[in-house]
Amino acid sequence: MLVPIFAAISSIFIYQLNGKKEVLKLDLVQFFYAFILSPVLFVWLKSIIYVLLRSEMRITLNPSQLFLVDTAFSTIFLYIFAFVVMHSLTKSFSLKRGHDPLYDVFRHSEYFHLWITHLVIHLGILLVFNLVALINIFVPFELEITRAVFRVSAGSGVLGGILLFTSMWLSDPNQQKANYMRVIKLAAGILFLSNVVGYFIFDVPFAPQYSFYWWNSFALAAFVSLSLFAYKSERAQNLFERVTSRLKHHKWDFRTQLFE
Repeated sequence: MLVPIFAAISSIFIYQLNGKKEVLKLDLVQFFYAFILSPVLFVWLKSIIYVLLRSEMRITLNPSQLFLVDTAFSTIFLYIFAFVVMHSLTKSFSLKRGHDPLYDVFRHSEYFHLWITHLVIHLGILLVFNLVALINIFVPFELEITRAVFRVSAGSGVLGGILLFTSMWLSDPNQQKANYMRVIKLAAGILFLSNVVGYFIFDVPFAPQYSFYWWNSFALAAFVSLSLFAYKSERAQNLFERVTSRLKHHKWDFRTQLFE
């Protein structure tokens, strides 16, 4: 029960720094509320609910019922957290506007829209997929599927890699002094290397129990191959631009430069 008390004390103490410092162009206090305090309270509340349901109730819940309660709580909290983040962002805008009446709110919002969110979301997707794949090396899945189905599902990782690359290419903000795709390609290359190293160290067999590892490896291989191909060949870049231009909305190229 000390967790919410310390959380409340820290939130009151840090409130005096409102409008004084920034982290990732978010006001420090708002960053603290959204990205430190909220996750801590989320984990704490989940642990409290788990303890109450497992040991403090006269009725014993089976794993499916526990999962249902946890999912319901997590969904409700995610809605609340979404509004906390929106409040933190708009409060940061308000504080900046209070200090400078000529402050460009649009430019500030585009920093989050075109840069921070694109990087975090796409790097997060790659990291989460790769984490599950590396866990799969040590924790084989108990899947009862035929060899043919396994091969098709693993091979579909190539399509997944192509779709991931296309999605990230579409989201490239094309900032003159900050290369988004270079960061994405570097991250994908490092993650692909971790899969290759894992294969040689642990001698991962090509079997259904390791299906997610192989799916992720094929996806990253396709992603890295497309990255190298698009980076080396100007003709390939033009081809990607022609293909993806059909998928972009008509005002996508109207973007402010954030790093002038």
